[in-house]
Amino acid sequence: MKNSNLHIKYLLSKPKEKLTNSEKNKLIDLLIAENKNLIENAKTTSESHSKYKSLFEMSDDALLVIENYQFIDCNQAVVNMLGFKNKGEFLNSHPSELSPELQPDGKPSYLKAQEMMNLALKNGSNHFEWIHTRANGENFPVEVWLSKVELENRILINTIWRDLTQKKNAELVILKNVKEKEILLKEIHHRVKNNLQIIISLLNLQMNSISDEQMKLILNQSKSRIESMSKIHEMLYKSTDFSTIDFKIYLMELIETLIQNFTGSAKKIKIKLDMEKVVLSINTAIPLGLIINELTTNSMKHAFLNISNCEIQIEIKELKNTFEMKYMDNGNGYSYNVDFNNTQTLGFQLISSLVEQLEGNIVRKKVDKGTCYSLTFNAN
Repeated sequence: MKNSNLHIKYLLSKPKEKLTNSEKNKLIDLLIAENKNLIENAKTTSESHSKYKSLFEMSDDALLVIENYQFIDCNQAVVNMLGFKNKGEFLNSHPSELSPELQPDGKPSYLKAQEMMNLALKNGSNHFEWIHTRANGENFPVEVWLSKVELENRILINTIWRDLTQKKNAELVILKNVKEKEILLKEIHHRVKNNLQIIISLLNLQMNSISDEQMKLILNQSKSRIESMSKIHEMLYKSTDFSTIDFKIYLMELIETLIQNFTGSAKKIKIKLDMEKVVLSINTAIPLGLIINELTTNSMKHAFLNISNCEIQIEIKELKNTFEMKYMDNGNGYSYNVDFNNTQTLGFQLISSLVEQLEGNIVRKKVDKGTCYSLTFNAN
């Protein structure tokens, strides 16, 4: 083709009177062949356009063409989506004319449509969500793809719409179900807390009706265990997250209640909590709270006898895949021959069971004064 064009140019550049008969015949043959090529190319272009138009019309997606910020063409899917009788009812209109006055972000539809189209012209494409209006006045959400196309010295924007009505309605149903479940969980935590408070009240009545100090101590210990669980349900009831709690806040309230129950205002106990914000699930918080409840109770019952400057320190650190909790007091301590495996006391048996529930490990550390425990556990 290139050589043919050069040959034609060469022959045409010569004066006609100097062309030989052979050259004249050659020029005619070349011009006829060139004309056939042009006709064939035009035919191919026409066939390609026809195929494109057929695919354009048959597509299930809503397809539109924008030129000079107006819709100049669309397929039947757009007509069906908008609810018009034919495309002639809305073509040659600005996108904002098929939209409410304002978009959800408060911007006027005209200004925002200009912005979205200019971004597509600048960057080559643009993808966003939009609110359009059907022929009956109903607003509906669509997902929009814009793509810049240069064709025969024209700049067009190919446009695809996806109706998001069903998707948005499904999301609303899911949000409604989540909200209902949150209300249900809130009510469950509230009722559990109330039921536990009733048990605590019954134990208080029982303690007030007996004179045996040992029995009162046993009932008081049972009450503190129930309170440690009740506080978790109370925090979950008040929280917007019904499955996890801020354990540091919980721990501060728990230990203050324990001290008040066992010592009243007769003895001051200094509490040191060394931890960042630790968020734990209910399945971890309840057994861990009960373990700390038992250790604190033991300190107040046994370690702080005849000691004036009483101190309890609790550290919780998040390691690579686990948590480590250290519990320390500056009390009297007890024999290192006693551990969680060779004692029959209810408190130590309960601690062993709770550690097993956490799939953790607890050991007693040797210290110069008082008692120190180290518990490692997986928060999952």
